[in-house]
Amino acid sequence: MDYRLELLDDQQFENLANRICQIILGLGVISFATGKDGGRDGKFTGTANKYPSDKINWSGKFIIQAKHTSNPIASCSDSDFKKIIDEEIKKIKELKSTGDIDCYLIFTNRKYTGIGGEQLTKKIQTETGLTNVAIIGKESLSNLYINPNRELIKEFRLDLHHIPFEFSEEDIKSIIIGFHKEFQNIKSIIEQEVNRIKFDFDRIKIEEKNKKNELSKDYYENEILSHSLQDFDKIESFLSNPRNEEFKEQYFDIAAELRNLIQLKRSNFATFEEVFVFIYKKISDGNKIIGKRHIFTLLHYMYYECLIGVK
Repeated sequence: MDYRLELLDDQQFENLANRICQIILGLGVISFATGKDGGRDGKFTGTANKYPSDKINWSGKFIIQAKHTSNPIASCSDSDFKKIIDEEIKKIKELKSTGDIDCYLIFTNRKYTGIGGEQLTKKIQTETGLTNVAIIGKESLSNLYINPNRELIKEFRLDLHHIPFEFSEEDIKSIIIGFHKEFQNIKSIIEQEVNRIKFDFDRIKIEEKNKKNELSKDYYENEILSHSLQDFDKIESFLSNPRNEEFKEQYFDIAAELRNLIQLKRSNFATFEEVFVFIYKKISDGNKIIGKRHIFTLLHYMYYECLIGVK
């Protein structure tokens, strides 16, 4: 199950990592307040309850780090994460010189690639001299720690974001109404992050569109094709039904606004998928929209139909 951990903020993800550590290490896990923490988001001293397994338990001084990203397809192989690890190595060396670390755990919602992830783990071990080092990525977080723990899911409200979900007409209606209502409230915020673009409604080859918009192949395949495309016919059917004319007008009002606002601004967004995440958060945060998990689906549909994005 994909719990869409990219939708958490940095502090929420750090809290999640420390709560997991309370389960696998012990209740003695100490969380640090936001600020300069000397290379640690949490720490624990003692013998782990059940890490790395029930039979093998690391012991000593544990340092816990949480590295969150809002990019839903980020990987441990990405260059920016490698730079993060380089900075962490410097901090680990300082902690080791003062005798403040024996075990190092870094939690991230990035995909843990077999080659890239293992190389980084070995890099930390080699350059710091620590043996007990682990990078815990998105897959392990979901499969080993979140899925089996219903209390954790409830505490961090992770069930609000996981996929897949059934996408009904009521969901479409609610999203359009809620989106239309809230859009004006956050329009000025979005305007600060994006530029106006010239646009026409002619469809182009999606590969060319993705390239021009700098939407990654991974995001297009894993998010739009794998998760959203199956519901596009429901949206099309909904909008083409005469009884939904009112909602159709609201939908095109939204599209008309967005097509004049959305333009990737390099200083703020590395990829177009980050624009999707940004708009989702601004529309959904604090708003009681039924089925708001499908805001992404609606945005993806607009993009796929060339209503938003550079042509």
